[in-house]
Amino acid sequence: MNSDPIILVIDQGTTSTRAVLMDCEANIIALSSAPIQQIYPKTGWVEHNAEQIWDSVKSTILTLKKDHPNHYSRIASIGITNQRETTVVWDKSNGKPLHNAIVWQDTRTSDFCKENKHLDDKIRKKTGLLLNPYFSATKIRWILETYDPQRSLCNNNKIIAGTIDTYLIWKLSGTKSFYTDHTNGSRTLLMNIHIGDWDNELLSDFNIPKNILPEIKPSVFNFGSTSGIDFLPAGIPIMGVAGDQQASLVGHRCHSPGQAKCTFGTGAFLLSHTGDSPISSDTGLLTTLAATTGHKLQYCLEGSVFIAGAAVQWLRDGLGIFKTASESETFSLESDQSSDIVFIPALSGLGCPYWNSDFQGSILGLTRKTTKKEITRASLEGVTHQVADLLDAIAVNFSNPIKILAIDGGMTENKFFNQLLANTSGVYIKTSANAEMTSIGAGILAGIGSGLMKLDDFNTPNDPKGRMYKPDVKSEIMLKKRNRWKKAIKSLEEFYKLT
Repeated sequence: MNSDPIILVIDQGTTSTRAVLMDCEANIIALSSAPIQQIYPKTGWVEHNAEQIWDSVKSTILTLKKDHPNHYSRIASIGITNQRETTVVWDKSNGKPLHNAIVWQDTRTSDFCKENKHLDDKIRKKTGLLLNPYFSATKIRWILETYDPQRSLCNNNKIIAGTIDTYLIWKLSGTKSFYTDHTNGSRTLLMNIHIGDWDNELLSDFNIPKNILPEIKPSVFNFGSTSGIDFLPAGIPIMGVAGDQQASLVGHRCHSPGQAKCTFGTGAFLLSHTGDSPISSDTGLLTTLAATTGHKLQYCLEGSVFIAGAAVQWLRDGLGIFKTASESETFSLESDQSSDIVFIPALSGLGCPYWNSDFQGSILGLTRKTTKKEITRASLEGVTHQVADLLDAIAVNFSNPIKILAIDGGMTENKFFNQLLANTSGVYIKTSANAEMTSIGAGILAGIGSGLMKLDDFNTPNDPKGRMYKPDVKSEIMLKKRNRWKKAIKSLEEFYKLT
């Protein structure tokens, strides 16, 4: 019977939690998934039940135990990857959240961000980010203002706060470990990316006491061991932690400047590794931390599209245009390819490079000939235009041009979408033979941390078994489409100035 060690990856995403068993060559052996309920209390509010998230971790791991007992019994290390920015504040004594987790898509703090634009320059210089509801600090502040306006619970060490990785580490360790990693810390608006630690001035600006926040560590670190839980043996070390997008960058083996990937899940997130020096952007890109294997910081430029797969989800669940997401490919192929519809999928505002939380989804160019098939195709095209905007922004700020963009995520199962992305962006698009790059990246980090793997073994970029998509339309045709997209964006900017 095989006795080789196994790595367990907990991949806690926006719409689902996955538990993954992986061998020491980064091959996925088994996977279990559970959905996460989306809670929409008000327009613009998006929440998760943190206790349901914890239950989903338990249920998916127990499924692996039941279906793969031999592999389960050989778990030697744990890696965690998570939806970033999503924030929990909980009671230190019993683990009960004060409020539902506030999800990264949530825009309830838009007014606070508008009222405090004077902080923008400072935030940009210290964190590489923008003052936007997307990030954790305004979410933590909202919960504190709602439940602890005098900060008495904070000052008396009654409550603690963190992103989902911190919450899971705390729970898995039996409340003994209170950590986050560089990648998650860098998404809070509270971490100085030049030193890799909390910034006292920013903490003061947001009125968030430092004592409620976790200690920041490298992505490869001993974050503690399992203790006091009934679905894993005690003593299994948690050795790798990274936010989902940085974990995916590791999974794609993008460790050098100029290597880039884009993950298509609920949103789309493009990260381009820039090495050990931060590059500041004046085109709306974010400067953030890549996963770290030690105390030497690594950086990347990031562009965030808030709605990608969620646009297809909305067409399916909100409008009932089709019954399964896979039908979006069939509908697109059957659509009138000469249609000039522009679909701006700003269902949660527009992310990079526009950073406008007031934007709402819009469809321009409808005629009586328009059918659900043209709308479906336009929704996919809208996502590809946003990614092309990100690539254009990176080209302005970074001297290493992106020639090949590695992609992963559920949308990449749609071959029409992949080719459309190559055509719209004008770069080669490389898919992976394995869609679980986020889990693989977290597993690699845990493997390195536990001595089961070496980073040098995962230095070859891209998956040799993946498929390459090359642009196959005339440049003048795509230029016309790109110009039409940009005009549509400008027209909406003018519209929202008037409302």
